[in-house]
Amino acid sequence: MIKIENKKLVILINKFGAELKSIKNKSNDIEYIWPGKEGSFKKSAPNLFPFIGNIVTGKIDYTLGKDERVTLPMTKHGFARDVNFEILEQTETTVKFELKPSAFIEKMYPYNFSLIVEYVLEDDILHHNYIVKNNGVIEMYYHIGGHTAFYCNYNGDKNFENYYLEFSNKECDLYKIDEKNNSFLSSNTEKYTFSQKFILSKEKFQKDALVFEGLENDKINIKHLNSTHGVEFGFENLSTLTIWTSTDSSEFICLEPWAGITDFTENSNTVESKRNIQKLNSNEHKKYSQTIRVY
Repeated sequence: MIKIENKKLVILINKFGAELKSIKNKSNDIEYIWPGKEGSFKKSAPNLFPFIGNIVTGKIDYTLGKDERVTLPMTKHGFARDVNFEILEQTETTVKFELKPSAFIEKMYPYNFSLIVEYVLEDDILHHNYIVKNNGVIEMYYHIGGHTAFYCNYNGDKNFENYYLEFSNKECDLYKIDEKNNSFLSSNTEKYTFSQKFILSKEKFQKDALVFEGLENDKINIKHLNSTHGVEFGFENLSTLTIWTSTDSSEFICLEPWAGITDFTENSNTVESKRNIQKLNSNEHKKYSQTIRVY
């Protein structure tokens, strides 16, 4: 486990998946990240690359330029969460991980890429950045996103319904879960307006996750009805926000900003037809950012 810290926070990150495992406030010993040791969700904050969510056919058909294509299998949420990253740089308050193609990865993803996952501590804020680079000579297609599970027990209160979300941008589009197969979305959306307090409850997630579009570059607060402690979560260049928790007794809420989206029931398996697909030309790169401020 890799540790970075400053006067206010101590952070633990696993090289496996470059996954954030802990944010602890030194002044009050509050833990803000779900440890992933019990319940049905055994992770804490997986990084999702090169695709988001379920794949309709379990395979993706890639364009390789000049009318050449290849079809390869792809797992849910991609492979980045399930492989070891290399450490590029580390200081007392920062660490930078990198993932590049390997023999294992090349069986699933044909592009020559570099994925950097960077954690930077600044006062009471953790910056969690993704930098995706195309090291190849052909266009590269991908999705990228986060899946951070915030611990809803940092006040010693395990009652999930005593926690709520506050949004700065109140109106957006809500995707509907497909009625026939709740592993996928329907491409239909409806307008959704958040109330002042989006009270958390397991009932809201009986059909699976809530998937919103139109909250790009936003900030969300996780708060407790009877406490001054909480989390301010921000994100940039990530246009889709998914909110999820398991329906068991686990005490977490996942905030998942994505540049991409899980497949719709009617999706084809061609990479260029996937909704919100990201594209980089040769030697191009793009940065995506999340911030976590605790209080």
